[in-house]
Amino acid sequence: MAAVIKQPELNFSRSTVLIVDDQTTSRLILENIAKTIDDNLEVKCFDNAYDALLEAESSPPDLILTDYKMPNIDGVEFIERLKNNIRCSDIPIVIITALDDKEALYKALEAGATDFLVKPVDHYECKVRCQNLLTMQRQKLIIKNHANSLEVKINEATHQILLREMETLARLAMAGEFKGKIAGRNLVRMGKFTNIIAEAIGFNKEEREVMEISSGMHDIGKIGIPDSILFKEGPLKAEEFEVMKGHCRMGHEILKNSPSPYLQMGAIIALHHHEKYNGSGYPSGLRGDEISIETRISSIADVFDALITKRSYKEVWPLNEAYDYILNERGEHFDPACVDAFFAQKEKINETIESLKENDE
Repeated sequence: MAAVIKQPELNFSRSTVLIVDDQTTSRLILENIAKTIDDNLEVKCFDNAYDALLEAESSPPDLILTDYKMPNIDGVEFIERLKNNIRCSDIPIVIITALDDKEALYKALEAGATDFLVKPVDHYECKVRCQNLLTMQRQKLIIKNHANSLEVKINEATHQILLREMETLARLAMAGEFKGKIAGRNLVRMGKFTNIIAEAIGFNKEEREVMEISSGMHDIGKIGIPDSILFKEGPLKAEEFEVMKGHCRMGHEILKNSPSPYLQMGAIIALHHHEKYNGSGYPSGLRGDEISIETRISSIADVFDALITKRSYKEVWPLNEAYDYILNERGEHFDPACVDAFFAQKEKINETIESLKENDE
């Protein structure tokens, strides 16, 4: 046996009907009919369309009944104005016309009238038509509220998924750096540097957040480099350096086919993060705008962070010397515009360094 879906019980105690008619008698008749629908139904009556428009715009009713023939603003113009107002465009409207005035009826329906009644108005017919329209309007409101509730829940669920994805990506980035014995805090700092530079260039918040996460995956390809090369003390032989350079393409291969925008950008940054603005980098010898803007930004963040970080093969550079290095490589290793953006944000860069300062002892 099919399940019976219980419909929500509808009442019209909080519904409002707006009546517009310049004839007092007709207006009173319509008001009395409307009140038979529900004792607590609110009925507002107006003798002209202008005042009715002001009321409808300030406090949209659930149903409007309007006469066709009225001075100054007739029923058709009244309907057109309502439909052109975003707050009133969905309100059902019943037009009331003379029995033989087909032309007026057609104009009203074309203007957006929902239903019609003919004079003299039949009390029962008017009540039932109004009741049906109010029911439809109430059900539409229930559906809209339900849709809004679902949207909130979907947004919350999407946010939770995004947080989990970001955590996974952060751990993935750390996997590459783990082999290089770089602390996770350095990835965080590099990401923040990337965000800060991108802000000065003009990227919006959402774009910067993607760049901040993605930039940390630049060395993910190191997980494919033999420890004998990765941890070798002293300079690498030529053939060893060629193997080391392979981490760029390995990182790209690991990340490139993901639907995630973070991983897609991470793949590009991983492939190109050793390219140089003057074309002397690797693996492809790209120059200038051939290198993605995201990579050009994150390259500065990566090198600057490396300079001010203690490594097994180097001590921490003094901050002023690290800044001088970035400036001296303007137009060589680094995009001049990105270097300028970096220095424009020097105060924020220093604040980030202090807030994430490590004990290198």
